[in-house]
Amino acid sequence: MFKITRREFACIPVAGAATPAEPWNLLLITCDQWRADCLGAYGNRVIRTPRLDQLAREGVLFESHYVQCPQCVPSRAAMHTGRYPHVNHTPSNLYRLPDSEQTLAMILNQQGYLTAAVGEMPFAPTQFRGGFQQIYASDGDYREFLRRNRWQAKATEHRERLKTGFQAHPVPWPELYDETVFYAEQAIAFLRANAGRLFFLHVNFRRPHHPFDPPAPFDRLYLGSSFPPSPRREGEMLRKPPGQTKALENTAGFDLRRMTAEDLERIKAFYYGMISLNDKYIGRLLDALDELGLASRTIVVVTSDHGEMLGDHGLLFKGGYFYEGVVRVPLIIRAPGKLASGQRISRLTEAVDLLPTLLRLLDLRPPGRVQGRDLFQGQPRSAVFSEFPNIKMVRTKDWKLVHYLRAPYGELYDLRNDPYELDNLYADAGYVKTRDEMRSLLVDWLIESEDPALPPIKA
Repeated sequence: MFKITRREFACIPVAGAATPAEPWNLLLITCDQWRADCLGAYGNRVIRTPRLDQLAREGVLFESHYVQCPQCVPSRAAMHTGRYPHVNHTPSNLYRLPDSEQTLAMILNQQGYLTAAVGEMPFAPTQFRGGFQQIYASDGDYREFLRRNRWQAKATEHRERLKTGFQAHPVPWPELYDETVFYAEQAIAFLRANAGRLFFLHVNFRRPHHPFDPPAPFDRLYLGSSFPPSPRREGEMLRKPPGQTKALENTAGFDLRRMTAEDLERIKAFYYGMISLNDKYIGRLLDALDELGLASRTIVVVTSDHGEMLGDHGLLFKGGYFYEGVVRVPLIIRAPGKLASGQRISRLTEAVDLLPTLLRLLDLRPPGRVQGRDLFQGQPRSAVFSEFPNIKMVRTKDWKLVHYLRAPYGELYDLRNDPYELDNLYADAGYVKTRDEMRSLLVDWLIESEDPALPPIKA
């Protein structure tokens, strides 16, 4: 039976903190392709993220938070609907959210919120609003900003250069013209223009998604640093699914087998630089909340849609795999007076859990179709799941299984003794019982997660 720890008990929301006369705003900040272990608050001693570390001290940090898909659109769709990708029919970047789905923005629209998005759009195609009343600033606005400031030709040259060097080249413009700065300033403008209104603002920073191209001085911030090593083992791919060997041979047009130690150090330096850039301008957003008197009644959430391989197992970017580097992401929630500050939650949580949690913190009831669980008051999870259409993952505290449709292979990792997922035990005769138990967990989840919006009708 699950027992709540003393420090987790302190995270239970404080009753009666909000009053009907003073409803709360919501600021959701997502950073695309951001690993959990690339943040100071998660134990990384190299990266410099002072503002996010401060936010973690002021809020609640979730140590074992997992996305529903290691790809942008389905992961964000799960976050915004509280429903799994195979249920909301958005299993990959190729699909748009059906009109029948209800998003967080749609729910809050009905409650009188002004809902707006800034940055890379959460859904596909990019014109799809997902219920947001305003697209305050998007990719097209940033491209126009570069054109007005005569950086368009340099931007074209930069895109060509990124076809070499594993996409690791700094942008040619200074920090002032970078997209992170542009989107942060647009988000601050929204806050200033709507400080007197009830709002839900989603700011989606593209960085640190590849290409690895921070502006100066963030391109130099980590050169020569001693980064945490990228786990890999000679010959490990002989026991891994064949698609991972193919990914080494060609990912985004690059033969990753040719990536040198120096190449990887440069990639890491630029990846860390982009995160520190985000940290600086997320700090500016938090400062704006303070200056406008909004911080005490605005729930702030910082998270990501998926991680980055960053050299683990010799791989870069993301792909059809479910290693910790791409499925485990940061999650920090700050709600002054509603949530006790400085707490760390170690139990397993999922991206679908965010929507019901935020609605309850806003004193609203989640719709019955939502599949996520309240992060503070819901039944704790014994397992978390992530998926592509033809690949499904289940992870418990100690084990991880990855199942491939109609394939004679799969992946099974003993996370207690092999936390870096180097030794695939799937075909090992000594682990047949464990493999079958994990597969049973996966099948049970697929059965139990049938769409609650379409229950059978008794005759």
